Amino acid sequence: MQDTQGKIDSNFVLTSGTATKYKSGDILLSNIRPYLKKIWFADIDGGSSNDVLVLQKTSDKILSKYLFYNLKQDKFFDYEMQGIKGMKMPRGDKKQIMNYQIPVPPLAEQQKIVSQIEEYESKITECRKIMEKAQEKKKAILQSYL
Repeated sequence: MQDTQGKIDSNFVLTSGTATKYKSGDILLSNIRPYLKKIWFADIDGGSSNDVLVLQKTSDKILSKYLFYNLKQDKFFDYEMQGIKGMKMPRGDKKQIMNYQIPVPPLAEQQKIVSQIEEYESKITECRKIMEKAQEKKKAILQSYL
């Protein structure tokens, strides 16, 4: 989903062609129209289209979640947009993406940062659920009285 909102499950199952395999802990980044900011931290194994980059950490000195939260920022997507190719369906430049610089503090500091972010992510998710329920209740009131 756009604006770093994760993914939705697809009902479409490939019967031919190819898919890119990913594992839980990988980062999936849409390579088409980077301005839509589509990125997801995989919590399951699966397959994706070839228009999705499957990013995996290559060092034990960085946590996958720390890497994900660095890439989830507008700063990364602004960087990616500087190297797009094509006009109608712009794509990110894979070489440029792989050269993105991320500060790598000690693992304990990375874990602390991730924990703090996830605490707020949890609160945000909770608030979104409350807002959705409030919208439903408002709609019910409008339908019953108007």
